Order: sequence, then structure tokens, then C-alpha cells
Amino acid sequence: MKKLLVVNAGLAALLGSGMAEAGYSPYYVGAGLGATGNNGNESQFCPACEGSQFKMRNDKRDNRGYKVYGGANLTQNIGVEIDYTDLGKTYDADMYRPTLDGRAERAHAWQKTRGIGVSAKVNRRVTRKTSVYGKAGAFAWENKNQMDYTNLDGISETYKTKDEGVSPKLGIGLEHEITDHVSIQVGWDRTFNHGKGNQFLHLDQNKNYADLRSVKTDTDMVYVGATFNF
Repeated sequence: MKKLLVVNAGLAALLGSGMAEAGYSPYYVGAGLGATGNNGNESQFCPACEGSQFKMRNDKRDNRGYKVYGGANLTQNIGVEIDYTDLGKTYDADMYRPTLDGRAERAHAWQKTRGIGVSAKVNRRVTRKTSVYGKAGAFAWENKNQMDYTNLDGISETYKTKDEGVSPKLGIGLEHEITDHVSIQVGWDRTFNHGKGNQFLHLDQNKNYADLRSVKTDTDMVYVGATFNF
């Protein structure tokens, strides 16, 4: 076992030194901040809620995302990357149902998405210090769902659920080296269909609350990141 560990360590060292001599770093870690947007819509809230009015929210404070990532360049042009990404709110809507006696039902519902992605990455240099890249992989997501509801008598309740799944993920970007070990990148990621269905609020036969399920949305994230290469 010890001999095997020594051989593996030696191969890793040779690989790293050879890649460094070729003009690029074998490993990297970094973090990025960005803005997110998705294609969620009012019809996904509650199709069975007759007489209700729906409106999507678009609060920029909730449309913020961040990611931390790390990877290995297997060759000068091909690598693998793993990331933890928080996409913020990926669905955010209000429901309002007035009655003839002046009262009204109200609800605010949203889902927050985060997860771990694994991608294959392709790099291509366009100048000595600048390269473009593309990524494709899978995103194991977790959706936290919540609805704050106020009934006709003014009594408020909060409902929470959680969903998990795996969806495809794509990305492209531009990276520029500042020093031998530090670079900055500007990128765009899209995560597809992270959610369980097309209806957020589910009702029972008596039109009362039954369950919350996250809705499928495609979410884009445009980000700026700093990367340390070693």
C-alpha cells in the first residue's frame, strides 16, 4: 500500500510539473458572484385556485447567486470541474383572491435552489493570457419551498417542503490571467429543469392546502469570478 501511495504521488508530481512546463496550471480553485434569472411564470403557482390573481416578483436582492469551484486541467484544453452553487430564488410569486364581502386570501410563495455540479470543461487560448471555455455536466440540486398564507379571517400560516433532483447544466466564459497564479473570469451558466413539476401549490378535494412541490424552471447565472491556479 505504501509503495502504491508513493507511486501515485510521484505520478501526480510529474503530471503537475509537466503541465506547468507546458504553460498552464494543473489545478485551480475559485469563487464567483453573479445575478440570476429564470423562466418561471404565474401559471405554475396554482392552476386549481379559481378566481385568484397571480403576479411574479422580481426583487433584485433575491436574484443574486454565488458559486465556489475547483478543478483539474487534464490537458491544456480539457479539464473537469466541481462547484457548489447557490442560485437564490428560482421561483417567487404572489397570489391574491378577493371576495364580495371585501375580504381576501393572500399567499406569497417561493423556492430557493442550491446544489453541487460536476462538469467536463474545454479551454481554448485566444491570446497568451486569455482563454475561452465551455462546460457541460450535471447539477444535483436541492429546492427549499415556502408559502406564507393568510386566509379570509386574517389568520396566517407558513408551509415548507424540500425537493431534490439532478438536472443538466451548461456554461461558457472568458478567463484572463492577472498573474501566474491569479486569473479573473466572466461566465454564464444555465441549469435546466430543476424542480419536480409544473404546479407549486397542490390542493385536496376540498380546495384546501395539500402540498408544495417545486416547479421546473431553467435558471441563468451571469457571474464574475476570481481563480487561484496552482
